[in-house]
Amino acid sequence: MTASQKRGELGETIVYALPRKVSLRDESRIVIPEHIRHLAPKLEWNRQSGEPRVATKVSQYVDGARTYLYDLTNGLRARRKSDTSIFFVEETLSRRSHAGNLTSELLTRFDSVDYVFVARAQQFSVPSAISQRLRAAAHPSAWDGRVSTFLSNENLSNQFDYASILDRWASSDPRVRVIVVPFLESDRGTQKLFYRILSAVGVQADLGGPVRRKINVTPTRFEIAAIGLYKKVTFRYARNIFRRGRYPFRPYDFARLAFRLIAWVVRSPRWEVTPDERMDIVDFYRPSNLRFREKLGEQAHSAEWTEWFHDGRIGDS
Repeated sequence: MTASQKRGELGETIVYALPRKVSLRDESRIVIPEHIRHLAPKLEWNRQSGEPRVATKVSQYVDGARTYLYDLTNGLRARRKSDTSIFFVEETLSRRSHAGNLTSELLTRFDSVDYVFVARAQQFSVPSAISQRLRAAAHPSAWDGRVSTFLSNENLSNQFDYASILDRWASSDPRVRVIVVPFLESDRGTQKLFYRILSAVGVQADLGGPVRRKINVTPTRFEIAAIGLYKKVTFRYARNIFRRGRYPFRPYDFARLAFRLIAWVVRSPRWEVTPDERMDIVDFYRPSNLRFREKLGEQAHSAEWTEWFHDGRIGDS
């Protein structure tokens, strides 16, 4: 996510979302400004392979962070005495060799740029990412829930290498700041993360009570197996005959709903990583997390980051 002070008059608040979906509490339209539209092909990725692809659309999404976005925008405007733009950038852009092109483009039109990243301990973020890939898989070839497969794909695993994120996005230009905000497991179901982001950029706001979010349900093992089998048999027909957009649902979508119902009835165990796989994740990212802690300096000794490194199983030794 990038929060930037505007240079000149560029109109209303801009939310740039490729391909992550976002929305605002107010009535501002979601637009891609002309002066940054040409960056679109660089800002989307393939969730399954981690490879880049050309961005095609921006769409709205009802999200629990709407109040936070509204307060963040207004707070930055009030503090900086200037109009402010907020850009949402896919977090996997961190795998780019460097952020020079994007930063240069932004600095030609903005007085300052703040890159704000949210870091979650990898033993929790990696299983969540694998679960999302399983649910979004459009072809049986992408149906692979093994932790080893995910970690062996540098395009995918690098998005949680926070030490490398700091290396790649850091800039010697004093107008550029890279801010990393910890997401703690104790934050779940609360507004603590949003308050932490607001505080990191110097904004104070009252977000009210916890937001009721849509639960991100992990698919069951039965559902994964059934959907994988169904895709393997019908994929060629579903793609060629029932194209997306012609009908509200493709046959696969109906089958998926049916399998979810069956899975609920038979109470199949949900997909989850094993204790050994979780330790593989911890060991894989341990060198990166140790470097990450060094880069944070004194900030790493705060209560929040101490809890974060405890969640990541990084001790003092």
